[in-house]
Amino acid sequence: MKKFFFLFILFSSFLGQAQYTPIPDSNFENALILLGIDSGMIDGQVLTNDINTITSLDVTNSNITDLTGIEAFTNLETLNCAFNSLTTLDLGGNIHLKILNCTLNKITNLDVSNNINLDRLSCFENQLSNLNISTNINLTYLDCSDNNLASLDLKNNLLLVDLFCLSNNLTSLDLSKNNNLEDVWCQSNKLKFLDVSKNTKLTRLYCFNNELVYLNLKNGNNFAINNPSARFFNNPKLECIQVDNVAYSNVVWTAKDATASYSTACPNVPPIVNAAGNQIYCPQTSQKIATSFDIVDPDDAVTDAVYIQISSGYVNGQDLLTLVNPSSHPTIKSVWDAGTGKLTLSSSTSGTLVSYLDFIAAVKDVEFSNSSATPSGTRNFSISLGQANYLPSTGHYYQYVSNLGIIWTDAKATAEASTYYGLKGYLATLLSLDEAKLTGEQASGAGWIGGSDAETEGVWKWVTGPEAGTIFWNGVGNGSTPNFAFWNTQNNEPNQRGDEDYAHITAPGVGILGSWNDLSNAGQTSGNFQPKGYIVEYGGMPGDAILQISASTTISIPRIVSTTPDSKCGSGTVTLQATADSGGIINWYNTSSGGTVLHTGNSFTTPLLTTTTSYYVATGCGLTRTPITATIDEIPTIISTNSGVSRCGSGTLTLTANASTGSINWYDVPNGGNVLGTGISFTTPILNSNKTYYIEAVNNGCSNSTRTVVNALIYAYPIASDQEIIKCKSESINLDAGISGMTYLWSTGEKSQVITVTNSGIYTVIITSPSPENCSTTKTITVTENNIPEIDYVEVKETTVTIHLKQQELYYEYSVDGIYYQSSNVFFNVPGGLQTAYVREVNFCGSDELDFVVLITPSFFTPNNDSYNDVWEIKGLFSYANAQVSIFDRYGKLITTLNVNKPSWDGTFNNYPLPSDDYWYILTVDGTEKRGHFSLKR
Repeated sequence: MKKFFFLFILFSSFLGQAQYTPIPDSNFENALILLGIDSGMIDGQVLTNDINTITSLDVTNSNITDLTGIEAFTNLETLNCAFNSLTTLDLGGNIHLKILNCTLNKITNLDVSNNINLDRLSCFENQLSNLNISTNINLTYLDCSDNNLASLDLKNNLLLVDLFCLSNNLTSLDLSKNNNLEDVWCQSNKLKFLDVSKNTKLTRLYCFNNELVYLNLKNGNNFAINNPSARFFNNPKLECIQVDNVAYSNVVWTAKDATASYSTACPNVPPIVNAAGNQIYCPQTSQKIATSFDIVDPDDAVTDAVYIQISSGYVNGQDLLTLVNPSSHPTIKSVWDAGTGKLTLSSSTSGTLVSYLDFIAAVKDVEFSNSSATPSGTRNFSISLGQANYLPSTGHYYQYVSNLGIIWTDAKATAEASTYYGLKGYLATLLSLDEAKLTGEQASGAGWIGGSDAETEGVWKWVTGPEAGTIFWNGVGNGSTPNFAFWNTQNNEPNQRGDEDYAHITAPGVGILGSWNDLSNAGQTSGNFQPKGYIVEYGGMPGDAILQISASTTISIPRIVSTTPDSKCGSGTVTLQATADSGGIINWYNTSSGGTVLHTGNSFTTPLLTTTTSYYVATGCGLTRTPITATIDEIPTIISTNSGVSRCGSGTLTLTANASTGSINWYDVPNGGNVLGTGISFTTPILNSNKTYYIEAVNNGCSNSTRTVVNALIYAYPIASDQEIIKCKSESINLDAGISGMTYLWSTGEKSQVITVTNSGIYTVIITSPSPENCSTTKTITVTENNIPEIDYVEVKETTVTIHLKQQELYYEYSVDGIYYQSSNVFFNVPGGLQTAYVREVNFCGSDELDFVVLITPSFFTPNNDSYNDVWEIKGLFSYANAQVSIFDRYGKLITTLNVNKPSWDGTFNNYPLPSDDYWYILTVDGTEKRGHFSLKR
């Protein structure tokens, strides 16, 4: 027992110490499985003990988007994660890392600040805009090419040997501290100045495709750089390259522009100001205006002042520039001018110049702040060595010159005689709102600009500077512009009151701030429309010097401008989207305040969700969070239907169904097709036969992949025809429903298929088909009793006989021979003699008969003893005992008399044959007399 207890404790202890590291990216975990580091199925985790001793890891080309879990590789020295889809990479837990290759990803944020042992860093072809390697003092190899870097601080990387920073947005590159550099690849940037005079070990320099105006290669060891290891072409503004030996350079370094020449001492050039900083400002804070700043001047080391102006986006009364830590800059004083948005840094001692180094340090300590709780927009800062205002969007300089009462033509001439560090001046031509705001809103007084319609009335042109001849307005106050104009529309300018042919910036307080109006050449002698000075613009003129005494930086105040929620059918992960303006970085949280950042970037893929969950996004400042919902829509199911609903005969049916949630769509095909109806019930069109329908439940676009069958059944009615039946009086008759296998209900209450009735009348039977059909048809049987016929008398007219009944009915039949019957009671050509009249009911329910006699008088006879018509007689006469026939010759002589005892005449008189002739007769029957004649033929 003790042994078992000990083993149990030991096993429990072992289980309690087993720890796992989450690996949310299934592709990352799959790569670990393929490497044999993890095992089994992908389950979102790996044993920590299996990874915390690994020193080298290669997960290239594995479709990885999230490297979460890498922090548990605490002994990692080499990491190769190239060719993936990473957007962020935090290696803060990998303090032993020496080699990192994260090339060809989508990384926007790379944190290597804790990796102080890092020796080699390859991060080319990503989306980096910042790279902080200030703590990586052991770095000897750096490749950060093909990113979006605007600056690169290498002053702490003293051991750096190989530098590849090509294809970025670098405007300056300070290599003065990197004395071990051998290879420098900085082509395809925006460098204006490059000095490698301190890099004595340099063997290769590629700086083509830049904007160089100054290149110093005079490092005392130019012979170490041979052809083709030096390439300087595609720098069209570069005129002089300072080198150790001109002859050597001309022979060996041929990869340069024809406009550039080698010299051991290039002529003096104006100072070059370099600044970097594209930053985010958080409300209610202060932000340094530059991440880096430098003044490069091969000739001088001191100047009198540096001017910092909010050149665009300035909000007077809210924005402020301040020199912080003034005690750290005892040689410099700062003066803020709220009207122009300009901070001037100058010598604290009058008449004394200040070193560039002091100004550089001071500029780095200038901070921007805004008093509003909800500022917005972008602020551009120009940092310049001259007093003129610098506008980064044009690269030009603008200076307001006070001169009370100066006329326009004098202002034009004076401006064109002005120079600024070698740039030719001219009355300002304002082509954009940026220029108009800088020169107008921030000018200290009203003044002339270079527009005029003196040449053609109503056609306003810029008549100064490089834009001379460009039309910018046609007409007066209601005119139009082909490009840009900023007239004072509140005063309906230009209004041509008098001879007003020259453009003038309005005085502060007159209409729209900084807008223009037209004046005469002299203007007015006092008041708001008296000229107070003029605006000189420098830049863009032919032959201008290449001047870089100003640089610019930007601070943006980002906001969340849009969110895109998303949903999923059933449990799973949901990808949410959000965007911020001004280049803001978006952080994701699962709480409306507090908590920790779950993710950084425009899109966020949630963990596995089973219910709808709210997340929150904020810019890097995180002061205001915007909710965004990941919706988990239940996949609905059909829980009941009335499938099999039926009806008797053609018609419509109402089908019903219920779903667990959502609505129901009705179809007549199992897949595809058109929706016939929506809802818990559906009424079919008229159906003549069975029909199958299909339904699916839909919840916010989610549905089950298999449709449910709902049958509509059409049952036929039993087929029965009404009947009319005739029965005989005093007889019974059977009535048959006519269809077997049904249930029956007669109007008599009987329930058999056949019933017996004795009375006439109308009988009905409800015929019902068996379950489940239960369809009923009503059959009607009409039972009629026919009368028994009775003959009243028989009317005989010669051979036409009419049988008269006591009550005539249509269902009687007549005959005079008992064999052949007819529906008519009239007979023609009835043979003479005793006959019988017959009448019967057609169904043989009864009959009657009556004898009658037909008397036929022949029209001739031939008494020639041939046995044919040898005598003349009236057939049927024997039936009338009192009948008598008297025969006369044509003279009225009685020849003979016939009766029952003597029914015929042989054509003799007193036994003598009479001659052929016509003879007449008188027939007397029952008091009725009939006369006629006949012929005797011999």
